[in-house]
Amino acid sequence: MKKLQQMIDAAFPKTDAKRSPQGPSEAFAERERSFATTAARVETLRQARVEADQPANAPLLFEVVRYRGSWRIRHRGKHTSPFSDQTAAIMAAVKQAKAKRETGAAVEVRLNRTDGGVILQSLDDETPEAAVSQNVNPADAL
Repeated sequence: MKKLQQMIDAAFPKTDAKRSPQGPSEAFAERERSFATTAARVETLRQARVEADQPANAPLLFEVVRYRGSWRIRHRGKHTSPFSDQTAAIMAAVKQAKAKRETGAAVEVRLNRTDGGVILQSLDDETPEAAVSQNVNPADAL
């Protein structure tokens, strides 16, 4: 068999056919342009919807709430991990709000008490424990 194969190889030497790379067809290129235009339009509409959902004059709201038996911060509809107590949650909310305020955003921190009361927390007071002790009954923290 080797001899036969060698004879065939000698009679028909290997030559690779040189081919030029095939470019995309005009129909393919037109379809790609159409998809790109549609994607740009969809992104523009999405950006407009996001901007419309957040009014320019409404402040970013950080709410300290009792949720599933723990004090947490609710911001933009999402809850944080639980805090050890109400004071720790308020201090963390004030810290987050101050960081957002430094970027130029209007912010607000609210304490939603378990009795239904809502208390606006001051961001200027460096010790939020004082605000907590004045506005919340110790029984509510349980």
